[in-house]
Amino acid sequence: MPQQRTHFISLFQMIWRFLFLLIFPAARGFLTALTGGNVSEWLDGAWKDILIIAAILILAFAQWWNLRYRWDSSGLSLRRGVLFQRRLFIPAQQIITMSLTRPFYLKPVGGVVLRVDTWAGAGSTTDIALTLPRRAALAILANRQRHLQQADFSPREYHPKGLYIACLAAILSSSFAGVIFFATFISQTGSLLGQEFADRITGTFEQITRAIAWGIPPATVAVAYLIVFGWLYSFARNLIRHKNFVVRRWKHELLIESGVITNRSYSIRLDQINYIDIRQSLVTKLLGLYSVFVNAVGYGKEKNDISAMIPANPWPRLQRHLHFLLPEFVSSPRQVKPNPGSIFRFLLDPLIPTVSIPVVGWVMAMLFPSWADFTYSIVWMAMVPCLWFLSVRLLDYLSSGIGRQGDIFTLRYSRGNQLHTVILPKSRISQVILRQSPIQAFDRRCDVLIDSLSEQKTRHHLRNLDIAQVMELFDCNETAVVPQLGRHKPLISPTEFLHPFPHYLRRWGPFGKKQNKKTGG
Repeated sequence: MPQQRTHFISLFQMIWRFLFLLIFPAARGFLTALTGGNVSEWLDGAWKDILIIAAILILAFAQWWNLRYRWDSSGLSLRRGVLFQRRLFIPAQQIITMSLTRPFYLKPVGGVVLRVDTWAGAGSTTDIALTLPRRAALAILANRQRHLQQADFSPREYHPKGLYIACLAAILSSSFAGVIFFATFISQTGSLLGQEFADRITGTFEQITRAIAWGIPPATVAVAYLIVFGWLYSFARNLIRHKNFVVRRWKHELLIESGVITNRSYSIRLDQINYIDIRQSLVTKLLGLYSVFVNAVGYGKEKNDISAMIPANPWPRLQRHLHFLLPEFVSSPRQVKPNPGSIFRFLLDPLIPTVSIPVVGWVMAMLFPSWADFTYSIVWMAMVPCLWFLSVRLLDYLSSGIGRQGDIFTLRYSRGNQLHTVILPKSRISQVILRQSPIQAFDRRCDVLIDSLSEQKTRHHLRNLDIAQVMELFDCNETAVVPQLGRHKPLISPTEFLHPFPHYLRRWGPFGKKQNKKTGG
């Protein structure tokens, strides 16, 4: 296959890179006005501005003209640069995730963004992103699929129901993103249409909140409705993003597609999936719904990407779908779990704000009586996330633990306001850390921190588990612990399973200083 150029729309994307050169025409105009010059003096030097604009266009065109790519069975070749040319080659077998994104603004010109991700790239950015003609991008994806698919394997296809898609959109929605959108929208409206128009919008919103306050302070109502509207905006975006969701399983590939306004397709190598994450929020826990997310290099990396594989489903249905799509990942029941006396270890973090916020609110109301109604309203609003967090931690105490079946570990824990059930292969564990406080030392308990392989650092934190049981589960041999002037012998010794990664036991010395004992590597 001969080398080809990217879509011509890439030329405008490259022009954007050189727009910083426009600072020189802007500075010249500012200096002309500052020194009292008139329009004729500015026009006398306009040829300089024209030269800068021409330089921007020439540099962008030269970069686009010299950007060439080629895809064949061996991999992706890329050549770029004007004066200093760079050549890049990515073998096909090293590409973990290949994705096609077709935004609405590229559809009229037939453009598609092709992204390629490998283990060699940075965790926060895509290895290679090219804007290609739609036919060329689809041909590359089809060629990759022919090498990953096999004729003796019948493809499996999963189409979730619309109700489950809506539940997934609700799980992923955040009020914060919507509030930022509305604030930016009002600010930009004032810049484009005038401050008077923006003031009319805010004034109308204020009148509505006063009309429906129902005895509650209008400021509190405004904050509450802003949060609700922000969540609804985020929910609508997630619903559109996951519309037409479909998963296809081949022999060595997982193909995930979704989207209406912006279409997305992800081709993931099955042998490079790090782990799967079954998540629940407090609401979905009460409803008995679970959602499955996939952790793989390049999947769910960008801001507007999708990362789910199975939307919200009841547990029996989810187990059937998971076995249908990824039978390699099998969950196991808890074999190690917290003891009954460790409930305070789980509830301490949420109890601190739950108790302190009402006390602070009462003190503020006593100091500023005229603001008492508003203060108590804010306290009630702040108590909602605190009680929510407290409920999640209580459920975490009742469900957390570790299980193992063969070389597959099942980790159950909470992070933030989400309950996680992580199915993690042994080969994807990079480090196991046992962390023990002085209080935990009395009953031989510890926190288990498991680092897993991924683009960015991923740590799974399980609280207050029995040390001996954890050692046995990870095939470790425990040695004696003898306190001698703040020094401790290691609790774990390296085994073949832990090799070649370093492993540490964190303990606290007699004066509260944290000590790391390296026990293998």
